[in-house]
Amino acid sequence: MTVALQISPIPLPPCTFDPDRWATAGNDAEVKALCRRCPRRQRCASEAVTTPGLSGVVAGVHIPEGRRSRASAMAQLRAVAAVAGLAGQPQIY
Repeated sequence: MTVALQISPIPLPPCTFDPDRWATAGNDAEVKALCRRCPRRQRCASEAVTTPGLSGVVAGVHIPEGRRSRASAMAQLRAVAAVAGLAGQPQIY
């Protein structure tokens, strides 16, 4: 007996269509809102925590280049990743 499965495709994150916009977004409220609605948000947050030198908007959080502000952004990203139990986990593909 064969069972037909209907798999819904996971939509691509909005950042894949214009990645430069996210890299230079700063505190762009629209970009942050798009990230916050993305189904991949927690995974992005987890990857950002383990990626050195990252800046721009990731998972709805602005990551500035300044050291003090950067530490605050990383704490926010760890909290977002923790929601899905992904905080600080290495990514295996």
